[in-house]
Amino acid sequence: MSRRTEKVASLLHHEVGEYLLHFELPAITTISKVEVTPDLKWCKIWVTILGDASKQQAVLAQIKENLPEMQRSINHKMSMKIVPRISFVIDHGEEYASHINELLKKTHDEY
Repeated sequence: MSRRTEKVASLLHHEVGEYLLHFELPAITTISKVEVTPDLKWCKIWVTILGDASKQQAVLAQIKENLPEMQRSINHKMSMKIVPRISFVIDHGEEYASHINELLKKTHDEY
């Protein structure tokens, strides 16, 4: 990533985080990663949602329902010619790491 995309990603991380604070989400939700394309047209935001799959889907649905309003707010706050279009994805990295740790512990206990 270039310095510019890193700055835009950092700014979007902060702005979207502030915006998500105003929602009453059914589970604890954090932004784990923000990626911006080199042409600054698209932004993918990975969110970590604590809870089972149904809560994760409920949170993601609520975020996506409010996405147009969030995008409009961010468009007004950022003084850029092109403001990236935002999309959200659930980050399963923590679950995967937990699963690998369990497998390693299980293997260690067997030997």
